Amino acid sequence: MAALKLFPIAGMNNVVADDGLQQGGDSPKLYLRDAVNLDITDTGRLKLRQGAEQISPFSFKNIWQSPLHNDVFATLESEFVKLDSQTWQHEVLAKIGHTQLCYQVINNLVYIASELGLWTYNGKVIHPLTIDTPAMPMLTMQGNGGSLKSGTYSVAISWLRDQQESALSQVVSDQIELTSSGNLDDQAFASIQINLPYCFDQSITHVRIYITDRNGGELLLHSDHPINKSNVTISSLDLGMTARFKGLSPMPTGRYMKYWQGRLLTADKNILRFSEPMAYHLHDEKFGFVIMPQRITFILPVDGGIWIGQVTHVVFLTGTNPAEMTFQSKTSHAPVPDSAIEIDNNDIGPDISQGGNTTALWLAENGYILGTSSGQIIELQAGILKGITAKSGRSVRLGRRVTTIVT
Repeated sequence: MAALKLFPIAGMNNVVADDGLQQGGDSPKLYLRDAVNLDITDTGRLKLRQGAEQISPFSFKNIWQSPLHNDVFATLESEFVKLDSQTWQHEVLAKIGHTQLCYQVINNLVYIASELGLWTYNGKVIHPLTIDTPAMPMLTMQGNGGSLKSGTYSVAISWLRDQQESALSQVVSDQIELTSSGNLDDQAFASIQINLPYCFDQSITHVRIYITDRNGGELLLHSDHPINKSNVTISSLDLGMTARFKGLSPMPTGRYMKYWQGRLLTADKNILRFSEPMAYHLHDEKFGFVIMPQRITFILPVDGGIWIGQVTHVVFLTGTNPAEMTFQSKTSHAPVPDSAIEIDNNDIGPDISQGGNTTALWLAENGYILGTSSGQIIELQAGILKGITAKSGRSVRLGRRVTTIVT
Protein backbone atom coordinates (compact mmCIF):
# COMPACT_ATOMS: atom_id res chain seq x y z
CA MET A 1 0.00 0.00 0.00
CA ALA A 2 1.50 3.35 -1.03
CA ALA A 3 2.05 5.99 1.64
CA LEU A 4 0.03 9.20 1.32
CA LYS A 5 2.16 12.32 1.07
CA LEU A 6 0.69 14.91 3.39
CA PHE A 7 2.70 18.01 2.50
CA PRO A 8 2.48 20.65 1.24
CA ILE A 9 -1.07 21.45 2.41
CA ALA A 10 -2.86 23.90 0.10
CA GLY A 11 -5.75 24.64 2.48
CA MET A 12 -9.37 23.58 2.67
CA ASN A 13 -11.54 22.44 -0.23
CA ASN A 14 -15.11 21.28 0.27
CA VAL A 15 -16.12 21.51 -3.41
CA VAL A 16 -14.15 18.89 -5.35
CA ALA A 17 -14.69 15.13 -5.11
CA ASP A 18 -12.55 13.07 -2.75
CA ASP A 19 -10.17 12.00 -5.51
CA GLY A 20 -9.51 15.65 -6.34
CA LEU A 21 -8.10 16.57 -2.94
CA GLN A 22 -4.63 15.38 -3.91
CA GLN A 23 -3.07 17.04 -6.93
CA GLY A 24 0.20 15.91 -8.51
CA GLY A 25 2.39 17.32 -11.23
CA ASP A 26 5.28 19.72 -10.86
CA SER A 27 3.61 21.40 -7.86
CA PRO A 28 1.92 18.65 -5.87
CA LYS A 29 -0.41 19.66 -3.07
CA LEU A 30 -3.07 18.26 -0.82
CA TYR A 31 -6.37 19.86 0.18
CA LEU A 32 -8.20 19.22 3.45
CA ARG A 33 -11.94 18.84 3.91
CA ASP A 34 -11.76 20.64 7.25
CA ALA A 35 -9.11 22.02 9.58
CA VAL A 36 -10.02 22.51 13.22
CA ASN A 37 -7.70 24.48 15.51
CA LEU A 38 -4.97 24.37 12.87
CA ASP A 39 -3.07 27.02 10.92
CA ILE A 40 -1.44 26.30 7.57
CA THR A 41 2.00 27.86 7.14
CA ASP A 42 3.31 29.53 3.99
CA THR A 43 5.26 26.37 3.21
CA GLY A 44 2.13 24.22 3.40
CA ARG A 45 2.66 22.59 6.78
CA LEU A 46 0.18 22.30 9.63
CA LYS A 47 0.69 24.19 12.83
CA LEU A 48 -1.42 23.84 15.96
CA ARG A 49 -3.31 27.04 16.57
CA GLN A 50 -2.36 28.77 19.80
CA GLY A 51 -4.81 28.44 22.63
CA ALA A 52 -6.51 31.21 24.58
CA GLU A 53 -6.42 32.31 28.17
CA GLN A 54 -8.59 34.60 30.22
CA ILE A 55 -6.94 37.97 30.67
CA SER A 56 -9.73 39.85 32.45
CA PRO A 57 -12.72 38.94 34.61
CA PHE A 58 -14.77 41.60 32.79
CA SER A 59 -16.81 40.96 29.66
CA PHE A 60 -15.59 43.71 27.32
CA LYS A 61 -17.33 44.21 23.98
CA ASN A 62 -16.73 46.38 20.90
CA ILE A 63 -12.96 46.23 21.44
CA TRP A 64 -11.01 48.38 18.98
CA GLN A 65 -7.48 49.75 18.80
CA SER A 66 -7.04 53.20 17.31
CA PRO A 67 -4.30 53.55 14.68
CA LEU A 68 -3.84 57.15 15.82
CA HIS A 69 -2.16 56.54 19.20
CA ASN A 70 -2.78 52.79 19.63
CA ASP A 71 -5.36 53.49 22.34
CA VAL A 72 -7.72 50.56 22.98
CA PHE A 73 -11.43 51.22 23.51
CA ALA A 74 -14.30 48.95 24.48
CA THR A 75 -17.70 48.88 26.15
CA LEU A 76 -18.44 47.36 29.52
CA GLU A 77 -22.15 46.99 30.15
CA SER A 78 -23.47 50.54 29.58
CA GLU A 79 -20.08 52.30 29.84
CA PHE A 80 -17.56 53.29 27.19
CA VAL A 81 -14.07 52.61 28.49
CA LYS A 82 -10.40 52.96 27.59
CA LEU A 83 -8.29 49.86 28.19
CA ASP A 84 -4.67 49.44 29.24
CA SER A 85 -3.55 46.70 26.84
CA GLN A 86 -0.83 45.56 29.25
CA THR A 87 -2.83 45.22 32.48
CA TRP A 88 -6.39 45.24 31.00
CA GLN A 89 -7.46 47.77 33.60
CA HIS A 90 -10.12 50.12 32.30
CA GLU A 91 -10.94 53.81 32.62
CA VAL A 92 -14.57 54.87 32.22
CA LEU A 93 -14.92 57.69 29.68
CA ALA A 94 -18.66 58.15 29.20
CA LYS A 95 -22.03 56.51 28.68
CA ILE A 96 -22.67 56.77 24.95
CA GLY A 97 -24.39 53.48 24.18
CA HIS A 98 -23.03 49.95 24.01
CA THR A 99 -25.07 47.77 21.61
CA GLN A 100 -22.76 47.98 18.59
CA LEU A 101 -20.15 50.67 18.16
CA CYS A 102 -18.32 51.75 15.00
CA TYR A 103 -15.05 53.68 15.06
CA GLN A 104 -13.24 55.91 12.56
CA VAL A 105 -10.20 58.21 12.80
CA ILE A 106 -10.77 61.55 11.04
CA ASN A 107 -8.55 64.63 11.37
CA ASN A 108 -6.78 63.32 14.50
CA LEU A 109 -10.06 62.65 16.27
CA VAL A 110 -11.72 59.33 17.01
CA TYR A 111 -15.32 59.31 15.74
CA ILE A 112 -17.73 56.86 17.36
CA ALA A 113 -21.20 55.79 16.23
CA SER A 114 -23.52 54.19 18.76
CA GLU A 115 -27.24 53.64 19.05
CA LEU A 116 -27.45 56.93 21.00
CA GLY A 117 -25.70 59.15 18.48
CA LEU A 118 -22.37 60.23 17.00
CA TRP A 119 -19.42 61.23 19.21
CA THR A 120 -15.82 62.43 19.02
CA TYR A 121 -12.91 61.69 21.36
CA ASN A 122 -9.94 64.10 21.37
CA GLY A 123 -7.68 62.11 23.68
CA LYS A 124 -9.13 63.63 26.84
CA VAL A 125 -12.91 63.90 26.72
CA ILE A 126 -15.85 62.72 24.60
CA HIS A 127 -18.20 65.24 22.98
CA PRO A 128 -21.33 64.76 20.88
CA LEU A 129 -20.57 65.31 17.21
CA THR A 130 -23.94 66.78 16.30
CA ILE A 131 -25.70 69.88 17.60
CA ASP A 132 -29.48 70.09 17.88
CA THR A 133 -31.11 72.58 15.55
CA PRO A 134 -32.30 75.60 17.55
CA ALA A 135 -35.94 76.56 17.76
CA MET A 136 -37.23 79.56 15.84
CA PRO A 137 -36.62 82.90 17.58
CA MET A 138 -39.34 85.48 18.21
CA LEU A 139 -39.17 89.03 16.87
CA THR A 140 -40.49 92.26 18.39
CA MET A 141 -40.35 95.61 16.58
CA GLN A 142 -39.19 98.58 18.63
CA GLY A 143 -40.13 102.01 17.36
CA ASN A 144 -37.09 103.98 18.32
CA GLY A 145 -33.42 103.78 19.04
CA GLY A 146 -32.38 102.15 15.79
CA SER A 147 -31.59 102.80 12.16
CA LEU A 148 -33.76 100.20 10.38
CA LYS A 149 -36.07 101.53 7.71
CA SER A 150 -39.58 100.37 6.88
CA GLY A 151 -39.66 96.97 5.21
CA THR A 152 -39.57 93.23 5.80
CA TYR A 153 -36.69 91.57 7.67
CA SER A 154 -36.12 87.83 8.09
CA VAL A 155 -34.08 86.31 10.92
CA ALA A 156 -32.69 82.85 11.72
CA ILE A 157 -30.20 81.62 14.31
CA SER A 158 -27.76 78.78 14.86
CA TRP A 159 -25.92 77.35 17.88
CA LEU A 160 -22.13 77.38 18.13
CA ARG A 161 -19.97 74.87 20.01
CA ASP A 162 -16.70 76.78 19.87
CA GLN A 163 -16.18 76.96 16.06
CA GLN A 164 -18.68 74.24 15.14
CA GLU A 165 -22.01 75.56 13.87
CA SER A 166 -25.41 73.86 13.94
CA ALA A 167 -28.01 73.80 11.22
CA LEU A 168 -30.07 76.95 10.81
CA SER A 169 -33.34 77.41 12.64
CA GLN A 170 -36.58 78.08 10.82
CA VAL A 171 -36.71 81.56 9.38
CA VAL A 172 -39.01 84.12 10.99
CA SER A 173 -39.97 87.40 9.29
CA ASP A 174 -41.28 90.69 10.62
CA GLN A 175 -42.72 93.71 8.86
CA ILE A 176 -41.62 97.13 10.09
CA GLU A 177 -44.03 99.88 9.19
CA LEU A 178 -42.98 103.38 10.15
CA THR A 179 -44.47 106.77 9.45
CA SER A 180 -42.49 109.91 8.78
CA SER A 181 -43.24 113.60 8.48
CA GLY A 182 -43.14 113.39 4.70
CA ASN A 183 -39.71 114.99 4.46
CA LEU A 184 -37.21 112.57 2.89
CA ASP A 185 -34.57 113.84 5.31
CA ASP A 186 -36.83 113.21 8.29
CA GLN A 187 -37.74 109.52 8.05
CA ALA A 188 -38.55 107.39 11.10
CA PHE A 189 -36.33 104.41 12.04
CA ALA A 190 -36.67 101.42 14.33
CA SER A 191 -34.90 98.34 15.72
CA ILE A 192 -35.80 94.66 16.13
CA GLN A 193 -35.57 92.73 19.40
CA ILE A 194 -34.81 89.03 18.92
CA ASN A 195 -36.01 86.81 21.76
CA LEU A 196 -33.77 83.73 21.76
CA PRO A 197 -34.96 80.20 22.59
CA TYR A 198 -33.53 78.43 25.62
CA CYS A 199 -30.60 76.11 24.94
CA PHE A 200 -30.49 72.85 26.95
CA ASP A 201 -27.11 71.71 25.61
CA GLN A 202 -24.46 72.85 28.10
CA SER A 203 -21.67 72.40 25.53
CA ILE A 204 -23.05 75.25 23.37
CA THR A 205 -21.01 78.44 23.78
CA HIS A 206 -22.64 81.03 21.48
CA VAL A 207 -25.67 81.86 19.39
CA ARG A 208 -25.21 83.19 15.86
CA ILE A 209 -27.75 85.58 14.29
CA TYR A 210 -28.46 85.86 10.57
CA ILE A 211 -30.71 88.56 9.11
CA THR A 212 -31.67 89.71 5.64
CA ASP A 213 -31.25 93.22 4.35
CA ARG A 214 -34.42 95.29 4.07
CA ASN A 215 -36.84 93.42 1.78
CA GLY A 216 -34.04 91.00 0.99
CA GLY A 217 -34.14 87.23 0.66
CA GLU A 218 -30.61 86.16 1.55
CA LEU A 219 -29.70 85.52 5.17
CA LEU A 220 -26.40 87.16 6.11
CA LEU A 221 -24.32 86.98 9.27
CA HIS A 222 -25.07 89.75 11.73
CA SER A 223 -23.37 88.83 15.03
CA ASP A 224 -22.43 86.17 17.60
CA HIS A 225 -23.47 86.37 21.25
CA PRO A 226 -22.83 84.36 24.43
CA ILE A 227 -25.35 81.59 24.90
CA ASN A 228 -26.55 83.01 28.22
CA LYS A 229 -28.15 86.03 26.51
CA SER A 230 -31.93 85.81 26.30
CA ASN A 231 -32.50 88.58 23.75
CA VAL A 232 -30.57 90.70 21.28
CA THR A 233 -31.53 94.06 19.79
CA ILE A 234 -30.75 94.67 16.12
CA SER A 235 -30.53 98.40 15.51
CA SER A 236 -28.23 98.49 12.48
CA LEU A 237 -27.18 96.21 9.65
CA ASP A 238 -23.47 95.51 9.24
CA LEU A 239 -23.76 92.16 7.51
CA GLY A 240 -21.21 89.50 6.64
CA MET A 241 -21.14 86.06 5.02
CA THR A 242 -24.12 84.13 3.70
CA ALA A 243 -25.69 81.48 5.96
CA ARG A 244 -24.25 78.08 4.96
CA PHE A 245 -26.41 75.51 6.72
CA LYS A 246 -29.97 76.44 5.82
CA GLY A 247 -32.31 73.45 5.40
CA LEU A 248 -29.92 70.92 6.97
CA SER A 249 -30.31 68.58 9.95
CA PRO A 250 -28.02 66.88 12.48
CA MET A 251 -26.25 63.86 10.97
CA PRO A 252 -28.08 60.64 11.99
CA THR A 253 -26.19 57.77 13.55
CA GLY A 254 -26.29 54.25 12.14
CA ARG A 255 -25.28 50.64 12.59
CA TYR A 256 -22.30 51.31 10.28
CA MET A 257 -20.07 54.37 9.91
CA LYS A 258 -17.23 55.17 7.50
CA TYR A 259 -15.40 58.16 6.03
CA TRP A 260 -15.22 58.78 2.27
CA GLN A 261 -14.37 61.73 -0.01
CA GLY A 262 -14.71 64.37 2.71
CA ARG A 263 -18.02 63.00 3.99
CA LEU A 264 -19.08 60.89 6.94
CA LEU A 265 -21.22 57.88 5.96
CA THR A 266 -23.70 56.09 8.19
CA ALA A 267 -25.99 53.21 7.30
CA ASP A 268 -28.99 51.69 9.02
CA LYS A 269 -31.51 49.17 7.68
CA ASN A 270 -31.45 49.81 3.89
CA ILE A 271 -30.53 53.52 3.90
CA LEU A 272 -27.02 54.90 3.34
CA ARG A 273 -26.69 58.51 4.53
CA PHE A 274 -24.05 61.10 3.67
CA SER A 275 -22.95 64.09 5.72
CA GLU A 276 -22.30 67.43 4.08
CA PRO A 277 -18.76 67.82 2.61
CA MET A 278 -16.33 68.74 5.41
CA ALA A 279 -19.28 69.26 7.77
CA TYR A 280 -19.57 65.78 9.26
CA HIS A 281 -22.20 66.81 11.81
CA LEU A 282 -24.76 67.95 9.22
CA HIS A 283 -27.03 66.06 6.81
CA ASP A 284 -29.32 66.97 3.92
CA GLU A 285 -32.54 65.03 4.51
CA LYS A 286 -33.79 65.74 0.97
CA PHE A 287 -30.82 64.60 -1.09
CA GLY A 288 -28.11 63.20 1.20
CA PHE A 289 -29.01 59.51 1.11
CA VAL A 290 -29.24 56.43 -1.10
CA ILE A 291 -31.91 53.77 -0.59
CA MET A 292 -30.69 50.21 -1.19
CA PRO A 293 -32.93 47.34 -2.33
CA GLN A 294 -32.00 45.13 0.66
CA ARG A 295 -30.80 45.49 4.23
CA ILE A 296 -27.21 46.76 4.43
CA THR A 297 -24.75 44.28 5.98
CA PHE A 298 -21.54 46.31 5.62
CA ILE A 299 -20.17 49.48 3.99
CA LEU A 300 -16.56 49.86 2.88
CA PRO A 301 -15.40 52.83 0.79
CA VAL A 302 -12.50 52.59 -1.66
CA ASP A 303 -11.05 55.27 -3.93
CA GLY A 304 -13.45 54.63 -6.81
CA GLY A 305 -16.68 54.12 -4.89
CA ILE A 306 -18.38 52.36 -1.99
CA TRP A 307 -18.85 48.60 -1.56
CA ILE A 308 -22.14 47.82 0.17
CA GLY A 309 -23.10 44.42 1.49
CA GLN A 310 -26.64 43.21 0.87
CA VAL A 311 -28.44 40.10 2.10
CA THR A 312 -27.88 38.09 -1.10
CA HIS A 313 -25.14 40.00 -2.98
CA VAL A 314 -23.03 43.17 -2.95
CA VAL A 315 -23.44 46.57 -4.62
CA PHE A 316 -20.82 49.06 -5.81
CA LEU A 317 -21.74 52.76 -5.77
CA THR A 318 -19.73 55.21 -7.88
CA GLY A 319 -19.79 58.99 -7.98
CA THR A 320 -19.04 61.81 -5.56
CA ASN A 321 -22.52 63.30 -5.07
CA PRO A 322 -25.27 61.20 -3.43
CA ALA A 323 -27.87 62.49 -5.88
CA GLU A 324 -25.76 61.40 -8.87
CA MET A 325 -24.32 58.07 -7.72
CA THR A 326 -24.39 55.07 -10.07
CA PHE A 327 -25.70 51.77 -8.75
CA GLN A 328 -23.87 48.60 -9.86
CA SER A 329 -25.25 45.30 -8.57
CA LYS A 330 -22.61 42.54 -8.47
CA THR A 331 -23.35 38.84 -8.85
CA SER A 332 -21.15 37.66 -5.99
CA HIS A 333 -22.40 35.23 -3.36
CA ALA A 334 -24.07 36.32 -0.13
CA PRO A 335 -21.55 38.16 2.11
CA VAL A 336 -21.21 37.43 5.82
CA PRO A 337 -22.52 40.55 7.63
CA ASP A 338 -19.90 42.78 9.30
CA SER A 339 -16.97 40.78 7.85
CA ALA A 340 -15.58 43.46 5.49
CA ILE A 341 -12.17 45.04 6.13
CA GLU A 342 -9.86 47.35 4.21
CA ILE A 343 -6.61 45.98 2.76
CA ASP A 344 -3.67 48.19 1.74
CA ASN A 345 -2.89 47.63 -1.92
CA ASN A 346 0.82 47.43 -1.14
CA ASP A 347 0.07 44.15 0.64
CA ILE A 348 -1.72 42.49 -2.29
CA GLY A 349 0.15 43.82 -5.31
CA PRO A 350 -0.88 45.96 -8.31
CA ASP A 351 -1.96 43.00 -10.47
CA ILE A 352 -4.77 42.14 -8.08
CA SER A 353 -5.63 45.57 -6.66
CA GLN A 354 -6.15 47.23 -10.08
CA GLY A 355 -5.24 50.71 -8.87
CA GLY A 356 -6.20 52.89 -5.94
CA ASN A 357 -4.82 52.85 -2.41
CA THR A 358 -7.05 50.22 -0.78
CA THR A 359 -9.13 47.17 -1.65
CA ALA A 360 -12.18 45.82 0.16
CA LEU A 361 -12.15 42.24 1.43
CA TRP A 362 -15.07 40.30 2.90
CA LEU A 363 -16.06 36.72 3.66
CA ALA A 364 -18.83 35.27 1.52
CA GLU A 365 -20.57 31.98 0.94
CA ASN A 366 -17.68 30.82 -1.27
CA GLY A 367 -14.70 32.19 0.69
CA TYR A 368 -12.89 35.51 0.72
CA ILE A 369 -13.69 38.08 -1.96
CA LEU A 370 -11.80 41.21 -3.00
CA GLY A 371 -13.60 44.35 -4.19
CA THR A 372 -11.23 46.62 -6.10
CA SER A 373 -11.30 50.40 -6.39
CA SER A 374 -12.45 50.04 -10.00
CA GLY A 375 -15.53 48.04 -8.97
CA GLN A 376 -14.25 44.58 -9.96
CA ILE A 377 -14.80 41.44 -7.86
CA ILE A 378 -12.09 38.81 -7.38
CA GLU A 379 -13.27 35.55 -5.80
CA LEU A 380 -10.09 34.18 -4.26
CA GLN A 381 -11.48 30.76 -3.32
CA ALA A 382 -14.17 30.20 -5.94
CA GLY A 383 -14.40 26.50 -6.78
CA ILE A 384 -12.61 25.61 -3.55
CA LEU A 385 -14.99 26.63 -0.74
CA LYS A 386 -18.77 26.76 -0.47
CA GLY A 387 -21.54 26.79 2.11
CA ILE A 388 -20.06 29.42 4.48
CA THR A 389 -22.92 31.06 6.38
CA ALA A 390 -23.09 33.06 9.60
CA LYS A 391 -25.17 35.74 11.26
CA SER A 392 -22.11 37.99 11.52
CA GLY A 393 -18.34 37.94 11.28
CA ARG A 394 -15.36 39.99 12.40
CA SER A 395 -12.23 40.03 10.26
CA VAL A 396 -8.72 41.01 11.33
CA ARG A 397 -5.40 41.00 9.51
CA LEU A 398 -2.30 39.75 11.31
CA GLY A 399 0.71 40.05 9.06
CA ARG A 400 -0.34 38.54 5.73
CA ARG A 401 -3.07 36.35 7.21
CA VAL A 402 -6.75 37.32 7.45
CA THR A 403 -8.81 35.65 10.16
CA THR A 404 -12.59 35.95 10.45
CA ILE A 405 -14.49 34.94 13.56
CA VAL A 406 -18.10 34.06 12.70
CA THR A 407 -21.13 33.60 14.92
